[in-house]
Amino acid sequence: MLKALSFVFLVLLLYSETVYAEKIVLAAAADSIPTSYIENGEQTGILVDVINEAFERAGFTVEIKLMPWARCLKSVQEGTVDGIFSVYLTNERQTFLSYTNEVLITQIQAFFVSVNSSITFDGDIQQLADKSIGVINETSYGPRLDAALEKRLFKNVDEAQSSKSNVRKLLAGRVDLIPSYRHVVFSTAKSLGAAHKIKQLSPPLEAIPSYLAFTRKRDFSTVIREYNKALSAMKEDGTYDMIFDKYLQ
Repeated sequence: MLKALSFVFLVLLLYSETVYAEKIVLAAAADSIPTSYIENGEQTGILVDVINEAFERAGFTVEIKLMPWARCLKSVQEGTVDGIFSVYLTNERQTFLSYTNEVLITQIQAFFVSVNSSITFDGDIQQLADKSIGVINETSYGPRLDAALEKRLFKNVDEAQSSKSNVRKLLAGRVDLIPSYRHVVFSTAKSLGAAHKIKQLSPPLEAIPSYLAFTRKRDFSTVIREYNKALSAMKEDGTYDMIFDKYLQ
């Protein structure tokens, strides 16, 4: 009986590894230019390229699904996808996500307003309490702004499903300001022909490391280990920087 159970366990273990080897399904935010988006019918972006290269080096086949961010989080929490990128490390998310060690991208979060706005910022979020703010549903903007949003500091909070929708709200005057990763908001505005219509408030909010993480519904320890090694090697040999330069030059 013991031998039979051991055999079954071995088969299941081998099967799980085979499943990983066949395909790992990852979710990422759609319309997040220049990190993950569709262009001419094809997936592209900084993080799409980094993830594909890392998993090719690690020896795993990966499928990326681009969808609204709230759906990405729901899917990985339920285990209908294997992982998600790029995601901040928070206490709440650690309850349903296993994080990789290597930082995928460090995001400079800042506030953005229309170019003609008179709003100023000296680093004190409290001074913006009488403003309306546009955010992306289920998105973390780092400890400082997350805490302010949780305390309902702002006069009004308007939720969007994508960066493009959020930028459009700002351009239309439906909100006073939006927080965003700097490269994403300017690239998104550029895609709308409106890069000249927004400006960044200084100083930035904070620089926040962001990661690839996997659902806790299954054991991805082997995948995580090999991915960490692959991404570290990409940073050492210059491939990581070359991918960023391709999109940000």
